[in-house]
Amino acid sequence: MSNKLLAPDGWLVLGLPWPEQTQDGWGECAVAVAPTMIPRHLVSKGAGIALDLATGLARDPNDGPGKAVFFSDVTLWLDKQGKDWADFGADYEAVIDELVKAPVPQLYMTLVQKAHAILCDASRDGVRLYYPGGDVEHVTPQVRADVHAALTTSLERDWPPYIQGLIDRGALQTR
Repeated sequence: MSNKLLAPDGWLVLGLPWPEQTQDGWGECAVAVAPTMIPRHLVSKGAGIALDLATGLARDPNDGPGKAVFFSDVTLWLDKQGKDWADFGADYEAVIDELVKAPVPQLYMTLVQKAHAILCDASRDGVRLYYPGGDVEHVTPQVRADVHAALTTSLERDWPPYIQGLIDRGALQTR
């Protein structure tokens, strides 16, 4: 079996709506897919572009955020190129919805609300978080990098047993 199934080059992490019910401030609000595991014939052109760009960013030591690429990272990268999703004939919300519904391995993730806000933020200057009591935090590139690192660590820990479980149950074929 290819090690690429258990340890892919990277993941595309999609932000989901913040759940109404959380536990101790944590909510299931993200899903990760391994772009290299998804046959492009299963998805639309727009979703294929998102997967390909995420793969490229995961492998890029200069512009890439590391192995856990947020959909917002892809959007920000497009912006740096003077492009947006419409330039590819894609609606980013439709692409996210399609990938969440795709019949491919997906690992759901539970995050704190701050990490979720950073995951979903595609603003050029970084999100500002407003707290009860009037405090405001401007999320720096370092804080965003810390969230990338934490999600990468989580995925490197949780992805292999998840995929191995799919293989063991016969839900994922290795050939």
